Amino acid sequence: MASGSNWRSKLLGTLEGQLQLATYTAVLIGFTGATTTGLWLSNRNQIRNGEAELQANAEHLSNNLVAHDHLGQNHSANDWNPAIQAEVRQELRDHSSVRTTLWIELADGRLVLPTFGHIAIPMQMMRATMQAHKKDQNTRLITVQGQDYLTLLSRSYPTGERLWSSAKATDTGRTQNEFLGWMILIGVGSMSLSLVTITAMVRRIVRPLLQLSERSAALTADTLNQDPIPEMTAAPKEVRQLASTYAELMERLALSWNDQRRFVSAVSHELRTPLTIVQGYLHRTIKRSKGLSDDERRGLKTAEEESIRMRMLLDDLLDLSRSDSGQLQLNQEVVDLEQLVVKVADLSRSNLSDHRLEVVNTIPEQETSEALADPGRLQQVLLDLIDNAAKYSAQNSLITLLLQPHPDGIAIDVKDEGIGIPESDLPHIFKRFHRAQNSSGSSGTGLGLSVVALLMSAMGGEVRVQSKEGEGSCFSVILPKPPTTSSAKS
Repeated sequence: MASGSNWRSKLLGTLEGQLQLATYTAVLIGFTGATTTGLWLSNRNQIRNGEAELQANAEHLSNNLVAHDHLGQNHSANDWNPAIQAEVRQELRDHSSVRTTLWIELADGRLVLPTFGHIAIPMQMMRATMQAHKKDQNTRLITVQGQDYLTLLSRSYPTGERLWSSAKATDTGRTQNEFLGWMILIGVGSMSLSLVTITAMVRRIVRPLLQLSERSAALTADTLNQDPIPEMTAAPKEVRQLASTYAELMERLALSWNDQRRFVSAVSHELRTPLTIVQGYLHRTIKRSKGLSDDERRGLKTAEEESIRMRMLLDDLLDLSRSDSGQLQLNQEVVDLEQLVVKVADLSRSNLSDHRLEVVNTIPEQETSEALADPGRLQQVLLDLIDNAAKYSAQNSLITLLLQPHPDGIAIDVKDEGIGIPESDLPHIFKRFHRAQNSSGSSGTGLGLSVVALLMSAMGGEVRVQSKEGEGSCFSVILPKPPTTSSAKS
């Protein structure tokens, strides 16, 4: 069932398959129609030729009978004596042949047959012919003892005599069989050649569309200005026009994207300074003012927290903008991850009063915990991951910072006991503005994890995630060890 479904999907689910199916169907219908029409015309021509031959023989015989005053012009078979009857029989014999037979039916039903010779006279065919025709003079095709005969009532005389003629149709059937055989042979050959040609032409038509599809699949914000659409001079006019329109669309998207990045960068820079000043004033007011009521102090504290959140959002936007424009700069150096993790944990505990935070170090004592990283950016990454874990975890749940060896260097795992991430969201979790399906009740912009992935890539490391919905998540930050450490170990 699966293979049948795949076959139907390949044939009917693609433009190439539909074009091929439509063309193959048209060729098959055309071949069938041409063969059927050819057979019908062949049979019709054979009958017409046989009818013309019978008419010619009968006309010539009738003229001879009239010329000798045997029939017609008030002459009838009643006037025949034995000598005239013998002469008429000879005339019938002269106008008959191996294939054709002519005879005369008298008014009283007796038959005047051709002079008997080495050719047998088919009496059963004659009786069947006279029974089939009765009074009509149309050509008929009858079968007697497996033999086809083309029969005709050639002439009816006023005195009651009737002139009959017939011809074997064996040659007609054989000719039709030969014609059909040649039609099948030639048709199959032509059809095979047509199918091969059609397949090649359809693929040639569809190839540019596939190129456009592949180009679209690989399109990202970073490649808008790269890899322009190649010239498709051999493609059909409509496909060339589509490619041109697509290229123009990419140019407009690239221009719009550049304008957007410049706008975000400019606005972020302009907002960061006054927001920092506001945050500073709020912090000093909370610390130094003695006459604030509890409600006023809570309000100022909330404003400070919101200003910090806004500054973090602006920092994320600035990092993304710098990365897009190639201006993101990091200071790579050897960092003691054990000390940095402890520092990050201390900073986080002051803001995670409703969560438990635990640090676990499983690196053996004989090994170093040093790695290559930008300490400030790495601290930002870990704080973002801890904040993200707390946001999607229940109160008093445990968040674990696990420092451990890794085949690619050293890993720092941030584990939580939160709501987890649906399996369908895992491939997209590090994309910009993407939020998991089960995160609708929490605040967020969908930028945090994309910035984490961006910074880790810039530091030569990576971030991975393992999660199961309802059981929590584990984000692993993997950093390379310093070359000197690798050399010493080797």
